[in-house]
Amino acid sequence: MIRQALLLCFVSAATSLAQAPGVSAPESAGVQAQSALTAAEREQVLDGVAAKLKEYYILPDAAEKMLDALGTHRKNGDYDALDSAMLAARLTSDLESVSHDRHLRVVYSGAVLPEEDEEPSSSDQAIYRRALERTNCGFKHVDVLPGNLGYLEFNYFGAPEACADTVAAAMKLLSHTDALIFDVRQNRGGDPRMVALLMSYLFDRRTHLTDLYNRREDKTTEYWTAPEKLGTRFATQPVYVLISRSSFSAAEQFAYDLRNLKRAVLIGERTGGAAHPVRNRRINDHFFIGVPEYKYVDPVTHADWEEAGVTPDVPASGWNSVVVAEHLAERKLSSTVSNRGAGVDTRAAAALRSSTAQR
Repeated sequence: MIRQALLLCFVSAATSLAQAPGVSAPESAGVQAQSALTAAEREQVLDGVAAKLKEYYILPDAAEKMLDALGTHRKNGDYDALDSAMLAARLTSDLESVSHDRHLRVVYSGAVLPEEDEEPSSSDQAIYRRALERTNCGFKHVDVLPGNLGYLEFNYFGAPEACADTVAAAMKLLSHTDALIFDVRQNRGGDPRMVALLMSYLFDRRTHLTDLYNRREDKTTEYWTAPEKLGTRFATQPVYVLISRSSFSAAEQFAYDLRNLKRAVLIGERTGGAAHPVRNRRINDHFFIGVPEYKYVDPVTHADWEEAGVTPDVPASGWNSVVVAEHLAERKLSSTVSNRGAGVDTRAAAALRSSTAQR
């Protein structure tokens, strides 16, 4: 995780791709100075992209289709006049048009990239941790809304080793609320371990969330809740998750898992549809490709949300999703209180009848 985030530190400021939280990109002047490509350098990049797709891409059939399309574009000379930044952008567009995989991208960096297998130094790790801390691990807003409803907005899932304390503090603040609203409408994803950690607060027993499969290694990683390790839990409170078309990757996993486990009501818009976690593979000193190497296999659906996205239980536009969630929560809590009251009244009436009969 840290190595992948640090590799992104070197991405050009010219790219519009999401970067690691809080990481500054190189100056654009340096990028432009190294942007020209010789024919040999261009061929090296194209060969490297093809090789990485063939070896690592999670869906072999889709990889073959992308390789065929790449070969056609090369034969037609579609890449011959492009400089470095333009080549990366064009390749990303061409590959995505075939695969429809929104995690897949080719990236150009004006700065020299670190070696792919180079272990991050202690200073590098400290820089990464400070970057997470400066953005409060993505947590934007923690509040108790009228009606004693907990509200938590966060925009990415940070690494647990750096962000677990931030999560604990947020959940502690909401520990006495009667319902929870999670806002991931602008959340662009992150670490699946953090998804598991945050979901652990919502269960009272160990629960299987999802599996992550790597084709090349033929390896499956299971993700489970671990509520026994937490002091604060919300195992019985109603949960609502606000989603939008901007919800992406791990944010979609969070919503998808909670819905399939019948632990939350999803409110908002259909999400982005990106379910193949990516690993950055270095091509040369200035190019790398983000290759989707994994896929989720949900233990309930035995599928994932790739391309289709996650559909809300209650459709709502972005601006009024919170209002809809508040309304649903208040109605749910009111119904629960009424049912409890009715139960008490019924038991009292039965006891009274029994007492009268004995007389």
